[in-house]
Order: sequence, then structure tokens, then C-alpha cells
Amino acid sequence: MNTKSVIAVMATLWLSSTLVPPGADANDDLQRYLPPDQLRWLEHEDNRYLALYQPAQVNFVRGRLLSMPDWPLHPLQSPWVRHSYEQAPILGWHSWALVPPEMALQTHQLQQHNPASVHPQPVDEAFFEPYIAALQTRIQRLSTEFSDNPGFTLWVMEGITAAMAVKLIQQQPELMPDALVVIDMYLPQPQLNRSLSEQLAKLQLPVLELSTPEANQWVTSSLDLRRQYSQKHQQVNYRQRPLLSEGTSGQRELTSTLKGWLKYHGF
Repeated sequence: MNTKSVIAVMATLWLSSTLVPPGADANDDLQRYLPPDQLRWLEHEDNRYLALYQPAQVNFVRGRLLSMPDWPLHPLQSPWVRHSYEQAPILGWHSWALVPPEMALQTHQLQQHNPASVHPQPVDEAFFEPYIAALQTRIQRLSTEFSDNPGFTLWVMEGITAAMAVKLIQQQPELMPDALVVIDMYLPQPQLNRSLSEQLAKLQLPVLELSTPEANQWVTSSLDLRRQYSQKHQQVNYRQRPLLSEGTSGQRELTSTLKGWLKYHGF
């Protein structure tokens, strides 16, 4: 292939990518691999968000469970969130899953040059406002679908999405669920990740923090600190549990852990 042909192919690929709206690939994947009866389009102004829904499979419904994967995955790309979403109806919950906002969030965005030090300094909390607002819009829009599903509200959040959910609850306590489960929660910046641990400890609701065998160093390096902060701020409803297995065994462990923790809190 000559140089002109290579350039033409690259230009075509670039043009095609610019014509595909953000999140379209994730939405297409979900539509392709999920039964049509699980798809729910949530309309908001000029936007629409793809959600997944499965009704509870028991006669005594406990409430609504919302699962969201790490930023910017869709629910089927996370084995833990996918399992949470699929098992919730068996445990007595109307099960929902949402795709996080299609906004880039990478390590280099979370720190900036510090002229007084060789180490960069973290961005301030104002940086997260657009991300929190985008997450808030989706959750608020989904909450209008809850009117036909009375009962408790439980969030299962993973990774960076869990971090944004903690910040959202801090800012908008009226959106606070009845309980929160975070899986491998982190922010990829040292000071911000440390601050997140204290923010989690200050939440006034039952919190279950799960760490998996795939947890990155941002997660594993924070677990002891989060226990310390929970004691400091007297967060008596904070529990931390490691999931020791992977694959099918790990999924069974996740189901058992969720079931026991929810029963302990009366959900």
C-alpha cells in the first residue's frame, strides 16, 4: 500500500470516529448482546441514556438496586457489576444498571505542576463538578423510574464511578440511597485518593466496601486508611470485606457477602 493509500485510510477512520457520538460504541454493544426486554432508554432534554432493567423474581420485593461499573465501562464489561445486576432480582430487588457518563477521566487530568516542589499537586474539588453533575443527571433521571418500585434504594458502584458517587452524596444528601456498596473504589492520584477515604468515612449511611483480586494499587493501598478513618469519624455502619476468589467462585462469594450484609441491616 503506497503512502497516499495509507493517508486515505487514516483519514477515513478519523472521519468515521468524529461522526460517532460519544458512548455510541457502548450503547451499541449493550443493544447487541442484551435481550430487548432489558433495555430502557432514559430521555433527558436532548440526551438519552441507556439503562438495563430486570424485575425482582420474588414475591416480597425489597426495593431498587442500581449497579454502575468503573468509569467509563458499561455494565457488561465488569464481571462484578454484571453479576450484581443479574443476581439482584433473585435476592428480591428490582435491578437497574447504568452506563457512567462518557467523559474522559485520566491520571494526568487530576494533577498539575507545582512550582514549589518536584511533585505535582492535585486539582481542587471544583475540577470534579462536571463529572459529578453528569452522574447526578443520570441518577436523578433514573429515580423517576423508581416510582413504580417502592422500597429501599441500594447503590452498587465500582472504581472511579464509586468515587464520584461518594462526592455526589456529600454534595446532594437528598439523593443518598439507603445503603451503598463500593467495589474497588479509587481515584488515580495519591492525595485525592487519600481524601476520598475520609469522604467515604463521613457518609451517614451503611457502607460495604469490597476489594477484589483484580484491585489495583490505588485500592489496596487505601484499605487500612479507610478503616482508620471510619473509626476516627465513628462510622459504625462501615464494613470492609475482601473477595478472595475470581471467576465463578468469586461471583458466588459476592452474592453471599451481599446477601449477608443486607440481611444484617434489615434490607
